[in-house]
Amino acid sequence: MRETLSMKRFAPIFALLLALSLLASGGVQAASVNTSAKFDWHVSDAFIQTMAGPNQTGAVAKASDSGAFIGHSVRVSGTGTMNTAAMNATGGGTFVHTDATGQVVAFGTWTATSLKSFTFFGCDTGPFPADFCGGVAVMSLHVVATTTNPAMGQVQADGEIWVNCRIHAPAGNTDEEGIKLKVFLNPTTTVDFDRPQPPFENGETLFVSRSQSGASK
Repeated sequence: MRETLSMKRFAPIFALLLALSLLASGGVQAASVNTSAKFDWHVSDAFIQTMAGPNQTGAVAKASDSGAFIGHSVRVSGTGTMNTAAMNATGGGTFVHTDATGQVVAFGTWTATSLKSFTFFGCDTGPFPADFCGGVAVMSLHVVATTTNPAMGQVQADGEIWVNCRIHAPAGNTDEEGIKLKVFLNPTTTVDFDRPQPPFENGETLFVSRSQSGASK
């Protein structure tokens, strides 16, 4: 999630939520030094739409160099939890895979199986609630897909997803808000959706610290 114009419209609401959470906790904590090991993660889901305003239609990434899959795109949504101490992740979501012409190739569900890494940027000091945090998470996942072009029925594969929320992104970091997705179809074939695509405000991502007492939970 990043501070777009649509986010700024909700600044008074976020300020009120933050004030209420601080009153409930009895004091102010420096969000930038949050050391929580537990987070909820969100990718273009109902929680983000409720809190932020813009319609969430899925975070999109395109394959720029994947052989026969060049120009293909994937649209992803999901939610779950992760523990950076235990390096585990739960949850998952849905996806739609389209070719370069926009025709649906496959659709289905994905499940997070573990947390491979998490780079923490920090939690917000306004206008978002103090438990809204930024960073980059890389999670292993399992995909169950129904293929439509060509129609091959149900297939399963493993892969990994990169989730980037730009709250408190460090200076010089130009990575776009959103996701990247790799699917390992077989030992020699990987589909790498490596380029997050606009409009980014319709495919926002977010990490929520579970150690904070913010009213967003």
